[in-house]
Amino acid sequence: MPLDRIVGNLFQRTSSAQRAGFLACFLSGYLVHLFAFTNIIPNSDGLSRVFDPQQMTVSGRWFLHYASFLNDLTQMSALIGFFSMLFLSLAAAGIVGVLGMRSRALSALLGVSMAAFPCMGYTFLYMFTASAYCLAIFLAVLSVALAKKGWLWALGGSVLLALSMGIYQAYAAVAVALSVLLILKQCLSHRAQCKETALLGVRLLAFLAVGAAAYYGILQIFLKVKGLELLDYLGMSQAGGGYPIAQLPSLLLSAYKQVVVFFFIPGSSNSFTTLLMAGLDVVAALLAAVCFFAILVRRSLWKEIWRVAGAVVMLLLLPVAVGFAQIISPYSDATPIMKYPYVLVYAAVLLCADLGLSLLPRPKAGVTVSWALAACMICLCLYGANINNILYTASEQAHRSTLSYATRLMARVESCPGYTGEEEIVIIGSFPVDRIYSQIESYALVDHYSVPLNTVAPLNKHIYYYLQDWLNLPVEEPEEEVMLEVSQSKEFRDMPLYPADGSVQKLDGRIVVKIQEEYTPKSDYEIAYENRR
Repeated sequence: MPLDRIVGNLFQRTSSAQRAGFLACFLSGYLVHLFAFTNIIPNSDGLSRVFDPQQMTVSGRWFLHYASFLNDLTQMSALIGFFSMLFLSLAAAGIVGVLGMRSRALSALLGVSMAAFPCMGYTFLYMFTASAYCLAIFLAVLSVALAKKGWLWALGGSVLLALSMGIYQAYAAVAVALSVLLILKQCLSHRAQCKETALLGVRLLAFLAVGAAAYYGILQIFLKVKGLELLDYLGMSQAGGGYPIAQLPSLLLSAYKQVVVFFFIPGSSNSFTTLLMAGLDVVAALLAAVCFFAILVRRSLWKEIWRVAGAVVMLLLLPVAVGFAQIISPYSDATPIMKYPYVLVYAAVLLCADLGLSLLPRPKAGVTVSWALAACMICLCLYGANINNILYTASEQAHRSTLSYATRLMARVESCPGYTGEEEIVIIGSFPVDRIYSQIESYALVDHYSVPLNTVAPLNKHIYYYLQDWLNLPVEEPEEEVMLEVSQSKEFRDMPLYPADGSVQKLDGRIVVKIQEEYTPKSDYEIAYENRR
């Protein structure tokens, strides 16, 4: 069969709404994240990941290494950006298909929402894993699409879900939340029957359980074969000791609270949530509620108790579903990257609109709600674009400040009396943020440990990463014993702090730089991480 016919057949299998979702996500995503795709903006993790094999089995991500082969395990922003937007756009089209959305405009808004969602910027700060993470999102969506088709297809969906979790466990929440939205769609569809919907719910539940079990089983095989243990990171090592069933009620409550805080509480744990974003979220929720009740009333669905009960239960489960990362990672709070599945809350709004806008009284009510919802979602997307680019701007400035500090420090090292270039360089301490402190108020909106507001080298080891991998200076990090020995010597204690005269000296054949009074030894986690395989 000619290639053009193959492409044509694939094109015809997609709806116009799916194509709208794909194109809107791809084009808007490139525009929103263009700065990240055309620059290299390291955070503290990225300093050591210019090239990295991504062997993260010790963090439970046994498939990340293979998924990262798309970019040759190298931090190439332009190529990774292309793959990332391709996978994310396919995920947007997949969600439109799974939910059977018909409106091209609403599908396009869904695509833009997924591209501009504030948490996506945090993902691109970890550019070395971004394309793999977007692949995980797509695999999670595709797994639900397969499970929707039938029991045999659901087995394939379970495999895809296991692969998605093998890249990053948090994206299981995408599959869980999309499954909830699919049942919600069934409850609000006048053509769906109670038995059909119940069987679909059972199949989706079974598919999710089998996928999670497959992920865990494969993880245990990887750990056994490689002779590894899970790292003490985000509670991974504790997870090996069993799930804390007794804490489940509090974890469910925590998931609800985090979702409410994320969308409606300005200035709380998610600092990019301002009064403007909270206000827009309230308006979006109210407009979705109008559409929801229009569906129940205009189609007389309220007469069938199972539909009302099922829809209400799914809406109540949605916060738990999008916050599922909190449930599967009970020993730590979810990070912004782990909260990307929250974007499916906006998908719920657009789903209700897709089903209900045509049922509102015409002409005034339907037109008014349509324009109001479009304006609200566009404003939310613009707000997300703004947050993402504040992220990149703050990170780029932190990189510049680190570059300035590091080059000045190395100039002092090279001008130290007795320096020949052959000496071991022992730098004790990390770059002091009080000397390179960002005073831009808007940067506080994106403050998080993954966003370097002041320096991309917050720990002692990061200085060596920066010198080696970003400045191409052959400065090897000394052994831990050397760092401890030098920092405990009398000569070191008598030295003043950098940049004072005498803060850079040649001691016992080494060039010693004193940035802090004491050396902070590496934690067991850091040592285990550096020896990962």
